[in-house]
Amino acid sequence: MNVRFFCIASVAIMTVTALVVSSVQATTAVVDFENSPTLATGPSIYVAVPGPQTISSSPATFSGGVVLGFATFFPAISFATPPNVYGTADFGNGLPEQLTIDVNPAFPTTEVSFALFNGETFSQTYTVNAFNGSSLVASQTLTNIAPNYNSGYAIADLINAGGITRVTVVPTGLPSAWDFLIDTVAFNQSITSVITSPLPPVTQPAVPPVVVPPQVPTVPLTHGHHHNGEGLEGELVHVNFGDDINDIRGSVQVVPEPGSYITLLIGVALLGIGSVRRKGKAYRS
Repeated sequence: MNVRFFCIASVAIMTVTALVVSSVQATTAVVDFENSPTLATGPSIYVAVPGPQTISSSPATFSGGVVLGFATFFPAISFATPPNVYGTADFGNGLPEQLTIDVNPAFPTTEVSFALFNGETFSQTYTVNAFNGSSLVASQTLTNIAPNYNSGYAIADLINAGGITRVTVVPTGLPSAWDFLIDTVAFNQSITSVITSPLPPVTQPAVPPVVVPPQVPTVPLTHGHHHNGEGLEGELVHVNFGDDINDIRGSVQVVPEPGSYITLLIGVALLGIGSVRRKGKAYRS
């Protein structure tokens, strides 16, 4: 009788334990950098933030980036909840190329999923790694994400039944520059189960370029600004997420067109001819 009771009790305890563990593992959360955690609207450009910001929330701590609110030149894309996003760029103030998500030990996590937005003016590849302690337990390569002016983004979704304690995100493509954002970070669920409609295409219509004030046609001095056209009424420029319009204006150099040199030479020649004629008349008189 005692043995039977012991067996029944053991089964009951194991069942309850399994239900409790399952309940703990099923706890979900979403970090949107506005309401979870509660954050004020950040500045719209990277250079307005003096350095990296560590953001703490119930499920995890985010480091390596800054919070931007209504980021400049960031198109309206599903999976990005306005106004805030979290990102890093090489033209920010001391920002590293890696974003890190450290999961709270009190929040058992087996899945981390989020949207990653490419802020560069060219296609870029990113690697997202998940760790359990020091062991790499899951990895995802997001290959050739479209440029920012084509609303380039991808979904990262890392799963490990044994648990995830850290996630890192780094660009691994060339050139070795970085400008990327993340948002709507889901824990123990996929982001596609959080935001289900509409699911946008990977590449959306191009964002209208910025028009730099009229000036002599220009050429870029830095990688951060993609100059895609020239004209008499100003230059059309595609720029990075979180970039500064004043920096854009300052990143171009005045370079005369070949026609300008020709006009200048003709003008000098005419002045020379006029001078010779005047001297000839003065000599004859």
